[in-house]
Amino acid sequence: MSTGRFLPHPAPVSAEVRSQADALTASLIPMVNRFRARQQDDGTLAAPTAEDGALLGRIRDEAEAWYRANGLAGQADALVADVDAWLAAGLGARPHFARSRDALRVPADGEVVFFLAPLQSTNSAPPVGKRLDCFLALRKEPAALAAMAGDFPHPKNNCQSLVLVTGSAGFTLGSCLVFFPENVAAHDKVTDQQYAMFFYNKMRRIHETYALPAAEAVLTPDSLPHASTGLAADVCFEARAIWGYLHDSMHYQGLWPFDENISLKMNWFVGLLEEIKVDAKTVLACADSVLVPFADEQIDMILLERVFRYPQAEDATRNFDSGTGVFLYSWFREHGALVGSPADGGLLRLDRVRALEALRAFVTTVEKLEAEVTDEDGYRAAAKELVRRYLPEGEPKQRYSFTADQLVLRRAKSRLDRLPPLDFTRAQW
Repeated sequence: MSTGRFLPHPAPVSAEVRSQADALTASLIPMVNRFRARQQDDGTLAAPTAEDGALLGRIRDEAEAWYRANGLAGQADALVADVDAWLAAGLGARPHFARSRDALRVPADGEVVFFLAPLQSTNSAPPVGKRLDCFLALRKEPAALAAMAGDFPHPKNNCQSLVLVTGSAGFTLGSCLVFFPENVAAHDKVTDQQYAMFFYNKMRRIHETYALPAAEAVLTPDSLPHASTGLAADVCFEARAIWGYLHDSMHYQGLWPFDENISLKMNWFVGLLEEIKVDAKTVLACADSVLVPFADEQIDMILLERVFRYPQAEDATRNFDSGTGVFLYSWFREHGALVGSPADGGLLRLDRVRALEALRAFVTTVEKLEAEVTDEDGYRAAAKELVRRYLPEGEPKQRYSFTADQLVLRRAKSRLDRLPPLDFTRAQW
């Protein structure tokens, strides 16, 4: 429950930061958008021209000047080296921006961060691929985090809560919430994740535009979770950021912690159970402890996002997050947390108490599985067996198929697909 002692800080985007954003929006960002429109999904340009090279050179020079003016010589040097190497190889070659990726340093709380490189802006408006993008953001950690962290410690916290101030199309159009080093176009693979950035000020509009209507198409009005809607922007930011902190901390607990079993947890079936487990444990922490701020807001946000928004993805039967939502929907159905009645006109009723009980049962089930398996092969086999009880085999190249009952989750999809992409060109604060 929200209380006065958890009130967030005032809006953090200063006039100076907004002035920087205005300058970038007027000059560099339009050039980045023009260049990315010329790229293919792998980052290459088909039949690149001299004008393409000249445009990239201007982008390099302006971004380099910004980096140096703000004391970021390491990022400036890396960008110049990466762009020049790409120009030398030809823009028909796939970009390799590992130097820029590795030169980025995590900003302190209250500091801005700027980054430019070809990268995958997950869930942004199409086209999505390894296209040139940039963002200016401000790091803002939840006001309640310092006090809460003592009761909910995170052994290896490497996540940053950000306010997106401005950026190119990959970050300002659509629902891209995240930026990881592995998103950057590069020939090598990331072996040590140095940062994980989340643009949580985008959450309120994403949540209310997509998650809420998707749930309204399935649930009776009186059982629809509502604590996470209609929130002030700063409250929604704080609630989502604390959810992110708790979620990530849960990955590092238990018998098979994520950081010690990365390759195992990247398995599709194992990872699906892992994601549901850590969100379930986050919900239970909110339900069981008075020390978690914005607990009701987080519970409802997680339920609406995980069960109802994620399955709306166009590639839902290949999409990892969609799979978690569809699985959890059927788990709730089996455990009496989602029930139908002729009197409800085809809608389902969400029983909140039984939903919490179902999440406890899920955590118990997965932790029992983890205790019984003795090696990675056994874990993968047991995880696949459990997942397949709720997500049946799909067509070739699909991870699963929807059952007739699960298709209820897609009732609102055609209507949601007709909506224009959300536009975050200006800071949403």
